[in-house]
Amino acid sequence: MRVFDFLKWLFGRGGKRAEMRSCQAFPIQEPESTAGAKTLDLNIPDEALRDEASFAAYLQERLPFFGDLIRVDFDPAAGSLTLHSRNGDTMTKFLNNALLALRERRGPLRAQALLNYLNITEAMFDKGELGKVLPILKARDFIDVARKQMMQAAKDEPNPPQFVYLDEAENLIKLFVVNGETTVSYVMAEALDDWGIDAMELAEMAQANLQKFLAKTGVQIAKRSRFQYVEVDGQFESSIAFLPNFWAQVQEQSGGAAPIAAFLSRDKVFFTHENDKEGLQLLELISTDLSDVPYVISPDQYRWENGRWTLFRRVTRMEAAIRH
Repeated sequence: MRVFDFLKWLFGRGGKRAEMRSCQAFPIQEPESTAGAKTLDLNIPDEALRDEASFAAYLQERLPFFGDLIRVDFDPAAGSLTLHSRNGDTMTKFLNNALLALRERRGPLRAQALLNYLNITEAMFDKGELGKVLPILKARDFIDVARKQMMQAAKDEPNPPQFVYLDEAENLIKLFVVNGETTVSYVMAEALDDWGIDAMELAEMAQANLQKFLAKTGVQIAKRSRFQYVEVDGQFESSIAFLPNFWAQVQEQSGGAAPIAAFLSRDKVFFTHENDKEGLQLLELISTDLSDVPYVISPDQYRWENGRWTLFRRVTRMEAAIRH
């Protein structure tokens, strides 16, 4: 199995896709002598963790002298680094998840977390990681956008790995990720072959994992004006879409009126019910402008009834925002 870590592709912080910038390359020539080279300090200083740009600059300057790495490409729009090794292997790493983990650690724990993050020879999956698989919600066109970016990043790989996904509702799909300590990795079809399971079996495992995950993190419901929103951990809020019992409870509290939800981004899920006219109008108003919202899923409103989501109302956005 090749070590193209496409499973860790496209889950970092993004910018606006109104300017669909291609990967900004910073090719660094391999030095004849590393005597004067800056070495990688695994105890990365706090100032290098201020933001994604600082972290990227620190790693770009030092990574070409780390192990077998020879070049680092930085994509500021996606917030990712693509690492190139001597043997031709490529790994894309997103900075946001690593930043969160590294800031929380000090000393040897931070050094080990950084080493794990940079390990370009790590196996993509093992059986133990099935217990870390979670379902996430995405827009249907995410697949096409992601595959195009994969092909641009690895031009010598004409057939990039296939995402594993299931239809959820009109223009919405369910994808699967491995929720690692410092990275979140998409599950690809090749992993299913290794595990000896199919997509439906994976979905069942992911659903069970989600229940355990939310039991640990908790699910908070906050109210804003006429509608409510979900708080989990800042990353998996949209996965609340896959909890039938939660939405059945919301419907019961609304006197039987069907819940209406807007899955605006991975961490912004707003909802009300079908009889709340003022709440629905406010929800639509918020959904029309997502220009400053990262990880956009959809501005549309969806109706929960009989255990499934259906499109309730399309919402026209004022301007396009990037989807991640």
